[in-house]
Amino acid sequence: MTPAPAGRLASLLAFAVPLGVFAASAYRDAGFWDVGEMDTVPWILGIAHPTGFPAYVLIGWAWSHALPFGSVAFRMSLLSAVAASVAAWCVSRIVADAWPEDAWLAAGCAWFFAFGLVVWTRATRAEVHALAICAIALTLLFGLRWYRDGRERNALGSALACGVGVAVHPIVALTIPGTLLLVVARRRETAPRTVAACLVAFALSGGIWFAYLPLRSAYVTAHALDPTRALGKPPGMPFWDYDHPAGFDGFLALATGTQFDVLRGPGSMPAPAYRSRIAGFASAAAAEFTWPGLLVVLAGAIVAWRRDWVRCAYLASCGLLAAPFALGFAAEADTERYLLPLFFAGAIFAGDFCGVAGRRLPRFRDAIAAVPVLLAAALMLQQQALFAQPRDVLARAAIDEVQSLTPPNAILIATWTYAPPLAYATYVEGSMGARTLDAAWLGDDARHVPSWIKTRPVYVVGAPAGTIPGFRLERRSNREMLFQVVPDK
Repeated sequence: MTPAPAGRLASLLAFAVPLGVFAASAYRDAGFWDVGEMDTVPWILGIAHPTGFPAYVLIGWAWSHALPFGSVAFRMSLLSAVAASVAAWCVSRIVADAWPEDAWLAAGCAWFFAFGLVVWTRATRAEVHALAICAIALTLLFGLRWYRDGRERNALGSALACGVGVAVHPIVALTIPGTLLLVVARRRETAPRTVAACLVAFALSGGIWFAYLPLRSAYVTAHALDPTRALGKPPGMPFWDYDHPAGFDGFLALATGTQFDVLRGPGSMPAPAYRSRIAGFASAAAAEFTWPGLLVVLAGAIVAWRRDWVRCAYLASCGLLAAPFALGFAAEADTERYLLPLFFAGAIFAGDFCGVAGRRLPRFRDAIAAVPVLLAAALMLQQQALFAQPRDVLARAAIDEVQSLTPPNAILIATWTYAPPLAYATYVEGSMGARTLDAAWLGDDARHVPSWIKTRPVYVVGAPAGTIPGFRLERRSNREMLFQVVPDK
């Protein structure tokens, strides 16, 4: 048994080392795409793209307003850093529960998980999936402890973490099939009242967050907080009121994400495309763990199955169920973040392999326990370029370019690449003057532009999609994609 002081130190460092690394390499300024959106929407209490992520928005609002230092973007990056570090700590606790004599093995597995490329990058920017993997990690930690000791408080802890997690991101719901397996495995020892209490805890802890969406949407509309409404745009625009969930149809579309056809995605690809994506997934797993590390993970999964197939299936199912979504959802540009639960389970399996190997080869036990630490160190060396992220100024350069080349009263039609950092400058910093940002494609605004251009200059930021009869685009920037809409001569 590891001495108590050493065990406590190992547990502390399982959290503190990733947090220090993530904080040192975190983005300090707004980003493009969804990152910029999550830098912005929580601060203004807006409504994000489907599924709205209400728990993330509200937690992010409290966090970003309570933290007294750094830019808002940096504060949101730190939220991801803390969440991912908690997930790493959960890896150490699950490994330590299985191998209580090996506290440093548990800490090494936490670092092995934390310093893979996918985990590290998502832990250093405003990222819903960082908070989601934290919720998944806590769900699994409490779920496995309940499976081991049958304590009702652990069952309730798992249910609460899962409920809140679903309100962060629906991927957390993929832990439910594995949880049902645990319930079946413990059906003789589990009182019906425990199951009922957990169902109530899950429903309340998840559902209460979604009340924010219609309430905030109605408030935004009543108080005219969305500037695009003054342009004649309908309710439901990004940042302030995505999908306008004040109405039932809008709420249903936002909360379920039906417009992205998520359920059909995994079955919509032909077999050759699937084979290619699976090969890409294997490469991503190898890059995340290194090839030697991946072999340790796979061997650990075999070992874990032989020791306790229910525990192994619980961990594996929570990770594997996300893979078909990640492989088949063609509308998603960043599929690797959906593999975070699988990487979480993999780090635990690595601990299982080292735990068994150390007992079968007691003379080499310390050396075997050091394997995850060495693998984590190798990953840190591979990913050292991430320490340059705080100096990333690409999004800031785009903001500055638009500010310098457009008049203060311009209407900016921006694609989703550029709209989020411009929204950050507009709504968080208040640095865009009287410019009005419209996150849309040019073709979406075909019926509005002729009237807009009579009183205000109109610009397109990003790749123009669509045309407007009687108007053309004149390039205004060679570096960024900035065009002015002007009448045809």
